[in-house]
Amino acid sequence: MLPLVIYVFIDVIAFSSVIIAVLPFHVMFLGAGPLVVTLYMSTFSFVQFFASPYIGRLSDKFGRKPMLITSCIADLISHSIMAIASSLNLVLLSRVIAGLFSCNISVGSAYISDITSLKDRTKYIGYYNAAFSLGFVIGPIVGGLLAGSDPSNPNYLRANLFAASMNFINLFILFFFLKSSKSLISSQKKTKKFLSEIFSIITNKNVSYLFYLYFLVNFVFSGLNGIFALWSKEIFNWGPQQIGFLMCFVGILLAIHQSLSINIFVNKYKEKKTVFIGIISIFIGVLFLSFAKDYIILSFAIFFLTLGIGIFNPTINSLISKNIEKSNTGAALSINQSAMSISRFSGQPFAGLFFQSFGYNAPLFVGIAILGIIKIVFGSELLSKD
Repeated sequence: MLPLVIYVFIDVIAFSSVIIAVLPFHVMFLGAGPLVVTLYMSTFSFVQFFASPYIGRLSDKFGRKPMLITSCIADLISHSIMAIASSLNLVLLSRVIAGLFSCNISVGSAYISDITSLKDRTKYIGYYNAAFSLGFVIGPIVGGLLAGSDPSNPNYLRANLFAASMNFINLFILFFFLKSSKSLISSQKKTKKFLSEIFSIITNKNVSYLFYLYFLVNFVFSGLNGIFALWSKEIFNWGPQQIGFLMCFVGILLAIHQSLSINIFVNKYKEKKTVFIGIISIFIGVLFLSFAKDYIILSFAIFFLTLGIGIFNPTINSLISKNIEKSNTGAALSINQSAMSISRFSGQPFAGLFFQSFGYNAPLFVGIAILGIIKIVFGSELLSKD
């Protein structure tokens, strides 16, 4: 378990040092506007949507470790290309390569499900996600400092070289310290048609509503992520460095919520009600953000947003793993990862379009409306007994 936690911690440092603090400004530096910026940010998720179920299925067949190593190599290549990217085409290529093999959340969660009991699964997935969040404490600050404070002239070379060096360290950890997990697919399972199996998982009434819920909430949250650098530049005139320091604050809060808050809520209210509380918290956070003009209101918004997403995402993954056959865990969690990918490659350009067409707060108002509808539609199911 420890090598996996260290791996995801380092992986997110590499990812967040570039994608959160540098990529939007890198793409703007190359001449893109708000809509194109969000389209480039969502390219990774667009590719991941098609690739993730296959990666999850391969992890069920061959084990989690080979897929995590493949993902790490792809990240190393991607960041190396982006370090020298002086055109939008090269940036696009780097994001496609990373998206094709990305699986740290889905396959990592499946690895945890292999080695933990049902009783402890939510707790350990929460710890894993806390390590994920802690990476955001360090990565954005380092990336922001390396890229500089000038939003019109970011030093993307240094930030991406740092990210590539982190990927190289992770390869060493995965090769020599992470134990391989056993193949979970029986010979009968191997003969099944892949698409038929995916369809049976998607239509399983015990988990299908969780896929839809995961998509809708992350559609709103991903749209917010996609325009946040642009929004903060509009409101506070921030550059990469300031974004990096804010993301440090976000990472600390997420780590607290995913390691401590989630256990408090799950122990008291169980998984379904915890998911509902997460949705309410995100709703409050977006509402605060829509009228944030100073750092105090911004801090309240960030607190509720991180609490909401910090308890929502890992609890959904835990519910899916508990309500699906063990031999299909990797595939099911990868389908959920695909739902996340759809939310990103649709939510981010959607938010970018509204930002560009109707103003910087328009995506927030739309998000508030969507979250309100989600509470009404899914409320009765989530407030029922687990």
